[in-house]
Amino acid sequence: MLCSALSIREKERPIGTLDNNLKVKGESVLSLCLVGKILTTKAVNKDAFINVMTSIWRTREEVDIEALEGNVFAFHFKNSEDRKRIQSGGPWSFDRALIALEEPTGAGILRKWYLISWKYGSKYIMFLSFV
Repeated sequence: MLCSALSIREKERPIGTLDNNLKVKGESVLSLCLVGKILTTKAVNKDAFINVMTSIWRTREEVDIEALEGNVFAFHFKNSEDRKRIQSGGPWSFDRALIALEEPTGAGILRKWYLISWKYGSKYIMFLSFV
């Protein structure tokens, strides 16, 4: 009885509309971001990493650092000059491990980073491989 009194049709109407500029706004936000991975097999202290990087980078405006998964972080800058300076000012490292920085594409998939190293005489040779 109660079910017969309910009608789905009464509720079938648009709840709201999405902002037409949503894609443009998203691309704008992405253009101020970097994604970085600390190239080490051990887990890093996320709080220590965030504190160290925000203090040594000395950006003009605040940078928000978000821990993602594993040793991967998202860096949210407030202006493109700070982002470009940090991206081109490397190589950056933390606790003797390189930090690989990449611009996000918006596809939701991060490329896999591999650190390849070998000993040549008394020195280690290292390079990054992106897949």
